[in-house]
Amino acid sequence: MQRFAIMFRVRPGTEDRVRELLANYAPPAQVAPDGTRLLSTSVFMKDGLVIRMIEIDGSLPGLMAHIAREPGIQAVERELDNYLVEEDKRDASTPEGARAFFQKAMMEHVTTRVSAARPAEVTA
Repeated sequence: MQRFAIMFRVRPGTEDRVRELLANYAPPAQVAPDGTRLLSTSVFMKDGLVIRMIEIDGSLPGLMAHIAREPGIQAVERELDNYLVEEDKRDASTPEGARAFFQKAMMEHVTTRVSAARPAEVTA
C-alpha cells in the first residue's frame, strides 16, 4: 500500500462550496485498467488549505491515468478549478495537465506508523 497527499488552496469565501463539492461527488471505479486499486481517499480542509490523501495498491501513474479518464472526476475537477487561488490553477482536462498539477501539489511523505496487531488479552 502507498499513501500520497496533495495540497492546494481555495479562494477565501469559497470553502463551504468546496467542502460540499469534495464531500458529495461520486467516487471513481476502484480498480484501474492496469490493476491499481484505489483503497481510500480522505480530504481535509482548514482556512482554505485543502489536503487530499489517497491510499493505493499499485502504481501512481496507473491511478492518475485512470482518474484522468473518469468523467465524474473530470466534472468535479472542472468545478473545483473555479475556486482555486491563482497560484494553484491547473489544467485537469488532459492527463498531462493533471499529472503536472499532481507533481506540483504532492506533499513529501515523511513517515507512516501503523500499530502492531492488538496483543492477546492477559488473563489472571
